[in-house]
Amino acid sequence: MKKTPVVIIAGLFLLTLILPQLALADGPAISSVDWRDLTSTTVTIFWTTNTSSDSVVNYGTNSTLGTTKHDSAEVTSHNILLEGLTPGTKYYFEVQSTDASGTFTDNNSGAYYDFTTLPVAVYSIKLDHACGLCGDLWKPQVCDEVIGVTASVATAGDYRICWDSRAAANVVEGGTFTATGAGTYTLTFRMPEATRGIHKVYLTNNFYDDLGPDAVAEFEVRPSVKITPEEGPVGTQVILNGYGFSASQAIGVTLFQGEVKKGDEKTTTANSVGSWTMNYTIPQTPAGGYTFNVGPPNSNEVWVIKYFKVIPQITVTPDWGTVGQTINVDGTGFASEEEDIKVTFDGEVRRQDFLVYADGSWHTSISVPMRTCGRYIIDASGRTTRARDVEDVMFTLVAGISVEPASAYVGETITVAGGGFAPGEKGIRVTFDEAVVATDIPVDIYGCWNSSFVLPASTCGSHTVSASGDTTAAVTTTLNTKAKITGVSPVEGAPGDYVSLSGSGFHGSQGLTVKIGNIPASGSMQTQANGNFDITFRVPKGSTEGQQTLEVTDGEVTDSTYFTVTKKTLSTIPLPISPKDSTLRSGKVTFKWQGSTGSTGYTYTLEVSETADFITTIFPPKSDIEASSYTLTDTETVAETLQKGTYYWRVKIVDDYGNEGPWSDSIQFTVAPIPTWVWVVVGVVVLIVLMVVAYRETKFKVTE
Repeated sequence: MKKTPVVIIAGLFLLTLILPQLALADGPAISSVDWRDLTSTTVTIFWTTNTSSDSVVNYGTNSTLGTTKHDSAEVTSHNILLEGLTPGTKYYFEVQSTDASGTFTDNNSGAYYDFTTLPVAVYSIKLDHACGLCGDLWKPQVCDEVIGVTASVATAGDYRICWDSRAAANVVEGGTFTATGAGTYTLTFRMPEATRGIHKVYLTNNFYDDLGPDAVAEFEVRPSVKITPEEGPVGTQVILNGYGFSASQAIGVTLFQGEVKKGDEKTTTANSVGSWTMNYTIPQTPAGGYTFNVGPPNSNEVWVIKYFKVIPQITVTPDWGTVGQTINVDGTGFASEEEDIKVTFDGEVRRQDFLVYADGSWHTSISVPMRTCGRYIIDASGRTTRARDVEDVMFTLVAGISVEPASAYVGETITVAGGGFAPGEKGIRVTFDEAVVATDIPVDIYGCWNSSFVLPASTCGSHTVSASGDTTAAVTTTLNTKAKITGVSPVEGAPGDYVSLSGSGFHGSQGLTVKIGNIPASGSMQTQANGNFDITFRVPKGSTEGQQTLEVTDGEVTDSTYFTVTKKTLSTIPLPISPKDSTLRSGKVTFKWQGSTGSTGYTYTLEVSETADFITTIFPPKSDIEASSYTLTDTETVAETLQKGTYYWRVKIVDDYGNEGPWSDSIQFTVAPIPTWVWVVVGVVVLIVLMVVAYRETKFKVTE
């Protein structure tokens, strides 16, 4: 008799394990019911379920509810936005979710959940003026035009000033403030780039709610143009920046002198916010005042007028030389067909009374008079153009040398010429950074000579070329060494392949950065003291296949060439081990394969699909697997556990540089979990057996 209670208790305990399995057939378990983001007319209801299911909220102003909001998306984290609520009103609600096992409703044990909407608040916004001209951009998409705001709010909180619509992306520059309570607050914001016409400016809270009709103000944007500079000689590059025009509007710009058109019309198109930029080169034209007329293309209509002044200018070529040298002098921006033009050198008239064209331009040449070495002013004037109106040009008279070209690469031939030396002078020698590069150069009877040398290895930038003779002290000029890539080997390769790179003319003992397709290569690389380098690097991971730009820089100077990135296919193909043509009783599958044995620097990518062609996969491919196995795991964002069905899997190897091997063979397997009802039947059978055994033992004890 003593064993009977023990057996019965064991049977009841087994029932407690079975009954929860049966209870699961009544729908998902609901928990964490809550409401958030409450306003006067909206609220969001939140809850969670233990299985993926739909979302239903039944709500109303009393316990009979009466209104339903439904979302059919099957999720475990639920949220339903209720809108159109009455301000200052208490609402009751319950939540409901349905999955394959049934429907479950949580009404807070019959008491229902509840919330009360916020009361109606009064808000207003006023602007200190109703129109604006964007004179320039303070930073991208923001004008330097400052607008004052007076905002009245009904409650404390964080508030936003929005342009055109209530949205986070449309909060204006400087348009946020915190109210400590109901009252009036002032602030300023910068006008954004905007199209011509009326725009709405909104006062809203940090939820971007509609705060009422008085929380909106209108602002008129009018077109404006800024030009830089506002005066200059012929050839000046004038930048015109337009703001506040209509979106995608065609723009025509024409230069006028009075009523006379002085150049062809240039056209452009405003962007989506009514802004545009145009570069306008001042054409060959006489001095005086001009206007840029901005309006529709091929039309006499004018929207905006901007003024520009053309001033006279002379240019001298070359601007240094020796006695007797001929130099060219050109003038622009003088009066049309102006008379009595004079060109002076150090105040001495060297040429006068020559032709001036109708467009105010002229050309002449003068010879350099006898002077000692030094700097002298070349100037010009006319009947209406005063010398003080023309910017002076300085001419340097020297016993000097010149080099051609003035900027060169290491190894190029440099021509050096000298003038102003003594006639037939002996002992002429040329040095580059104090190292002799040419000697015994003959000088003619005019004191002139020329020679050449090969630019030696040297760092990037300016270097001194000097020349001297037996009677002439050293005179110098500068020669600029340019950076250059001199060799790439090979000229193509896949990520991870080694590449040799050489160059010259960079800064000495400087760290180098090498990029292919803007992706930097790893490793420590540096130039030699003389600016040369001979380095080796590996094609970086992530390099895009095809012809790419190979760039090398020492942080200050850069050179580039082309490099072709090829595709490398790894030879290793992983061998799938399990599951393989088998049936599994659990959806938490562990995949195993044989990969690259005894090596590092490789990872694996796994794919699982319901079809052998892998057009679609059960979940995103699992990459960066370091081991030769992977077990499916459920996360908050991805559910990997497999349901009942037939599946295929494959795996491939990937090295540290992103090179991939071929996919392994596609392996089939089946998942067939034991249904819950089978476990229930087994439990019932076990219970019956235990009760029969208990009965027989009891009967036999009584008989004895």
